[in-house]
Amino acid sequence: MTKLLLVLTKDPFTTETPELVVDIAHEAKNKGADVSLYLIEDGVTAAREHEFGQRIAALQQKGVTVFADDKSVLSRGIYDKLIDGVEIKEIETLLDFIVDNYDRTAWF
Repeated sequence: MTKLLLVLTKDPFTTETPELVVDIAHEAKNKGADVSLYLIEDGVTAAREHEFGQRIAALQQKGVTVFADDKSVLSRGIYDKLIDGVEIKEIETLLDFIVDNYDRTAWF
């Protein structure tokens, strides 16, 4: 099984890129891939409790693990506004994921 890491850096209210990433995650999961989503920079806003956050929650229900960069979350003051189940991680974790844990990484 392919392990796929999708890294999202964009806010869902300024670009359509997050929509594309969610679609890719759904499709890859449907094809049997082990998919994770790492939110960093403005991408962390996609996991706030709002309409787009519900799309992220739907990914979680399909088995997609969602991570968020701790500094990005704290600098935007949204730590207490994230949907349930988002794992807060330090940036070093992202490097470990890319080098050691995933077969493929796509950065958006």
